[in-house]
Amino acid sequence: MTLDIYTLFICELYVLGFLSIILVFAWVGAQYDRVLGFTTLALVLTLGAVFLSSLRSAGLHFLPIAAGNVVMLLAYGGLLSAFRTFCQQPLGVSWLCGALLWAVLCLFPQFYYDPPKRVLMMCLLCIIYTGALIRLLWQSRATLPVTFWPAQILLWIHLLFHVARIFLDDAVATPVRGAIGGSGFSVYVILESILFVIGLAFTILAMVNERTQLAHKLASLHDPLTSVWNRRALFEQAERLIMRQSRQPKPYIYTAVLFDLDHFKSINDHYGHLQGDRVLIDFCQVVKALLPGESHFARLGGEEFAALLPGDSEQARRVCERIRLATQLSQPNDICYTVSIGFATASLPHQAFPALLALADEALYRAKASGRNRIEHYVGHPELMSTAVAS
Repeated sequence: MTLDIYTLFICELYVLGFLSIILVFAWVGAQYDRVLGFTTLALVLTLGAVFLSSLRSAGLHFLPIAAGNVVMLLAYGGLLSAFRTFCQQPLGVSWLCGALLWAVLCLFPQFYYDPPKRVLMMCLLCIIYTGALIRLLWQSRATLPVTFWPAQILLWIHLLFHVARIFLDDAVATPVRGAIGGSGFSVYVILESILFVIGLAFTILAMVNERTQLAHKLASLHDPLTSVWNRRALFEQAERLIMRQSRQPKPYIYTAVLFDLDHFKSINDHYGHLQGDRVLIDFCQVVKALLPGESHFARLGGEEFAALLPGDSEQARRVCERIRLATQLSQPNDICYTVSIGFATASLPHQAFPALLALADEALYRAKASGRNRIEHYVGHPELMSTAVAS
């Protein structure tokens, strides 16, 4: 089956126009997200470049060869800006380099009137730009667990196509109107570009959506004031950890810890809520600096915090004592505060974290009732828990 190049050209204009409209609405709907903004700009520039390239069939030379390719390389620069924005990197001036280089080269007749040299240079610039996009995408792979590989595959196909074009496009001009490259290979250039822009537009939409969903998920799992985990995150992580350890032959020993800042209401009343928030943030910094690896820490609400520590009761006691002393010595904005701590160590195989945290709460109550600024370890009653570890 022979593909009609002029029909493909009309299809490409339609696809680019339709995708540009979709991206404009997506950009507005995403609160003017800069990634979508640069992607929309790239599509609009591509639309303009494709239109200018068609003017070759009207006998024009400057607009399709010089202006059209400059606009096309600006479109690649727009994609580069979109990816750099997605990776939270400064834009710089690299997005302009390809277009400036092409404009300078067109000043030389040896390049301007030599189709093979133009095809070679355009392919090399496309390869460089696409390689830069692949590199940026690789740097952001941790934030794209779903869309990373589809995007990588799409970009690699685009890059390899231009590598193949270097060897397959003879750059011999044809009289067929609408030929973007001016040669018989133009039909493949148009077909690949149609598939590429469709795939890339929806891939970038998926990437932005995945990033937004991940940000919302992370926000739902963190305390907005202190940036540590919240109750939901701690319980979910504890459940996953215990289930994972249950598959191991060796029993997993861990400790649940509850922290309660002493007389925190009086701090708010005396110094104000702003300073009270500063104390909460300071306490989180103290705890995170002293917790051992593989520990998990969260704010349950108000001035109450919890942690899951690997290890037995003696190891947990040493960690808690370091936290208690460091809290007592820490005086943010000259505000003295202390913490009461209760903890309970799992004494049964695969003991559920919520149940263990309830036991730690009993120990915390005893610490507060005994004068505060102290540590208490839950000791089970022999008739209820014969395997309890002695304090």
